[in-house]
Amino acid sequence: MKKLLLPMIYVAEWVLFFYVLLCVFVFNMINFSNIIYTDMSWEEPITLTSSFIKSSLIIVGMGLVCSFYIRYLTGNKAYKRFKEVIWGILFGLNSLSCVIFLSVVYGFDLSNDDGILLLIVTLVSISLTMQIIMKYNYEMNSKLSG
Repeated sequence: MKKLLLPMIYVAEWVLFFYVLLCVFVFNMINFSNIIYTDMSWEEPITLTSSFIKSSLIIVGMGLVCSFYIRYLTGNKAYKRFKEVIWGILFGLNSLSCVIFLSVVYGFDLSNDDGILLLIVTLVSISLTMQIIMKYNYEMNSKLSG
């Protein structure tokens, strides 16, 4: 049973990673295209979705799934560290790009739904990055002391 279940878990991990990577890439490309193509007041920016509530629930739900996944990583120590580094880079770069998009496009005026959604993505991404950093530091400190 273990020979069948373990490869399925590894495949599911990478499917989750590439799904999150694709979502982050599309989200950042939409924000980037809004910076490039919306430079006049009469031009309409590309909206992310039609429903703000649905989008925010999807983002928070994906954040919770990723948070539980990061907390309970499987595999040997080297494979866990590799996954921590990859997820940390993904969420760290997403946090950085979201902060840049927030500062360039919205500044302190988050009056529309896309600005608030970008803020939610930024906060979720920063919290996941911090979780990965804290987990990595805890593992490294427990390795040194033990």
